[in-house]
Amino acid sequence: MIKWIAAVAALVILMGYALFQLGAGGRLAAELNRQHRSEVVLYSASWCSACAATRQFLTDNRIPFVELDMEQDPQGSREFAQFGGHGIPLVLVRGRAIRGHQPRLLIQALSP
Repeated sequence: MIKWIAAVAALVILMGYALFQLGAGGRLAAELNRQHRSEVVLYSASWCSACAATRQFLTDNRIPFVELDMEQDPQGSREFAQFGGHGIPLVLVRGRAIRGHQPRLLIQALSP
């Protein structure tokens, strides 16, 4: 019984931390959007096909964006690392972090 209570307590603590991190990620995303003076910031790599698809989607839909290649741009690499350093493309849209090629979520985040 004590092990079960300890496991539940650990789970509650981890979930609380995860929720805190989600909020922190949103604040960080909003700050980086401001720093780059763009509603959309794309963190990518040249070899990433999902990054290319996201770049093409943004371009085709005339959505202005700033792109940072994490392998070529040390600042972009440091910024990307603050979001856990995995899962590209990472797109920051108006303070919201979106991982992967997800056009529907991009459109939702850009809707007024």
